[in-house]
Amino acid sequence: MMGEKGKVYLVGAGPGDPFLLTLRAKALLDECDVLLYDNLTNPEIREWTRKDCEHVNVGKSPGKHSIEQDEISEILVDKANENLMVVRLKGGDPFVFARCAEEMSVLDRAGIKYEIVPGVTAALACAAYAGVPLSHREFGSSISFLTGHEDLKKESLRVDFAKFAEVGGTLCIYMGMSKLEEIVDRLLQGGLSPEKPTIVVSNGTLPTQRKIMCSLGELVAKTREEGLAAPAVIFIGNAIGLATKANWFEDRPLFGRRFVVTRSTAQNGEMKNKLQNLGADVLELPLIRILPTEDKKLVAEVFAGIATYEWGVFTSANGAREFLRIFFKAFKDIRSFGPMRIACVGEATASIFRKHNLEVELVPETATAENLATALVATDSLDSANVLVVSGNRNREVMVNMLETMGHAIVDILPVYGTDFAEVINSPGLERYKKEGADGIIFSSSSTALSFIEQEEDLILESEARVPIHCSFGPETSKTLRENELPVDLELEHPGIEEMIESLVQRFG
Repeated sequence: MMGEKGKVYLVGAGPGDPFLLTLRAKALLDECDVLLYDNLTNPEIREWTRKDCEHVNVGKSPGKHSIEQDEISEILVDKANENLMVVRLKGGDPFVFARCAEEMSVLDRAGIKYEIVPGVTAALACAAYAGVPLSHREFGSSISFLTGHEDLKKESLRVDFAKFAEVGGTLCIYMGMSKLEEIVDRLLQGGLSPEKPTIVVSNGTLPTQRKIMCSLGELVAKTREEGLAAPAVIFIGNAIGLATKANWFEDRPLFGRRFVVTRSTAQNGEMKNKLQNLGADVLELPLIRILPTEDKKLVAEVFAGIATYEWGVFTSANGAREFLRIFFKAFKDIRSFGPMRIACVGEATASIFRKHNLEVELVPETATAENLATALVATDSLDSANVLVVSGNRNREVMVNMLETMGHAIVDILPVYGTDFAEVINSPGLERYKKEGADGIIFSSSSTALSFIEQEEDLILESEARVPIHCSFGPETSKTLRENELPVDLELEHPGIEEMIESLVQRFG
């Protein structure tokens, strides 16, 4: 179902983990013209919109209002009246301690069509991700959702916590950290035992999730001691006493570790997903960008003689992907590939051809251009052979020279992409990196290393930030780092995403 113009969608963004969004929410984010979002919505979710989508930060936080509620409602009406598709993205669920009802009333009065898209509310998600049972037939058969800070302008609590102490069951308290001492006092005055099991989950569903387990009487001192802060949900009740310190979410091998990935945004997906699935917090600092550089005349010449090449040599996964993209623009049938044998610098590059059921005959044990050239020469098949080398703009000439001088091949070069440095100041993860640092920064190529070195002044860590180790995909990348006086703390023998993940798990797991 498509979204409509001139309509407002009040959408729940869930508690933080992007995978907890509904499919409907994802579809609307893909299409919308305008996005109004709160502070607690995950920045990664906001990147799902089109590039030309207008983003408006309407978040509020205690002590400061970036924008008043009346103004938010006015923006919703104005944008819808401009015949735009508007998504109002709210943390959690729109109907749970959000101001959805007020916005609905304004839209009704203005005659604006709207739709409500539910989201996973924080208490349910944080409990599940922290292994906290909210109910049990013997220990708790009711659940109460309460807010400790209903109106940011009001100093005093509006909820009568003493009365809820009499209700029993499980209490789930949102936005209670700033009034924690007062909330605990009122619950104790209302008759709750100081021994009542209590759990606080901070940054729930995110790789930075933390939880503490204690009794109600210990709660204030324990949260101060542990430095737990908002956003957090407080759980109180007998049922949650069944929770254990261990749980599925926090027990993953890289949970609590933070890694920086430096490839171009388009390339980061696989590594980022694998790291996140193992519990890691991943910061994206794209240090390079991939630019297609299609020389139509040269492409036409090469493809006209595609059947004359005895070897196709591919020096990177980017080159392989871009070559096939161009190939399928020129030819509809994979059989047009001809008898050309395929050699690839590494398994990541080879896998791209295997997806098309094309056999890769040669992959060197160590993924470098020199090793690829040496392996090709060793086949004794290059003498006067036509060889096509598909490359980018930063590939070294050494491999081509080896093929021509040692193997006596006739080499044509087809550059199909360019690698350029990306300005790190535009990276969404830069501020977090400078403030918090990381456990490791992963350099996937010499280009990412050189870009890092060139922009070092923009990457200086603050004094409290975690200093990362330098992780290199292979010898050439390590050489670039060392030549520029940077240490290499982890180096892969056989470059590849799976190999890097395994090495990080062995080191940090």
